[in-house]
Amino acid sequence: MRLRTLAILALVLIVSGCMGVPDDRSKNKESSPSDANDSVSETVLDEKTFLLLGVDSRGEASSRSDAILLARYDQEQKIIKLASIMRDSYVKIPGYKLNYNKINMAYYLGGSDLLKKTIYDNFHIKVDHVAIIDFNGFVKLIDLLSPEGIKVDVKPEMIEDMTIEASKGENVLHGEEILKYVRFRHDSESDFGRVKRQQEVLVQLKEKVVERLSSVEGVVAMPHVLGEARSLIDTDIGMKPLIEIGTSLLFNPIDEVETLRIPVEGSYTDETYPHSGAVLELDKEKNQAALQEFIER
Repeated sequence: MRLRTLAILALVLIVSGCMGVPDDRSKNKESSPSDANDSVSETVLDEKTFLLLGVDSRGEASSRSDAILLARYDQEQKIIKLASIMRDSYVKIPGYKLNYNKINMAYYLGGSDLLKKTIYDNFHIKVDHVAIIDFNGFVKLIDLLSPEGIKVDVKPEMIEDMTIEASKGENVLHGEEILKYVRFRHDSESDFGRVKRQQEVLVQLKEKVVERLSSVEGVVAMPHVLGEARSLIDTDIGMKPLIEIGTSLLFNPIDEVETLRIPVEGSYTDETYPHSGAVLELDKEKNQAALQEFIER
């Protein structure tokens, strides 16, 4: 069983956006060339696409990307867009000797660079930045952002299959149990259900962060929380650019999280191949158009 984690970078953006830390350029001094190079400037969110990966490891060297999400912030509408690409999507992988395999194989073979190329070749979406988190980081991030836990509806089959310490119905779960909750897939919804649960938990986390920031204590603690969150994520975005993102989002706060799942409804068939097992065979044109329209509109 694999991790279907949350859109981690989106959570960092939400946290930093709410904390409202001013960047160095708000002071009456000129920025040095090195500052400019380290900065992603006010265009960091404008027409930028972030690749968010949850990997199925607890620190091991080799892993697969089983949560693959693309995030885009629409400043005009104050919306974060999250598109989940299901791990069993059967795609063409650049340079792969068998040509096609599940999209999560791309990360296993060539890391985030090959996965970015795979996404571009199959969907014509250019990735600008990447953020990666594993099992351990996910658990710690959940407890960091929502120490009081998250309320979810637990099914009896989840309790038995994932040994979740909970009862049937609504429960308040914490890091390890939430990890099990978003990993569960052994019911009629399979991986499709996991995508829904990850999006459900994301929305709750957003509300938890906003709630914490309604108090003076929460605002004071937020710089530390952001620093801790950043340490749990492997990303090509530095701390200073993250603060700049926060400044931008402070004045353009997020009102809504929009979601999309690839493949979209009615655009795939269930197939099986000897080298890859059960896959989702995509209608490439339909899914490419749907993803481009969602991300770039």
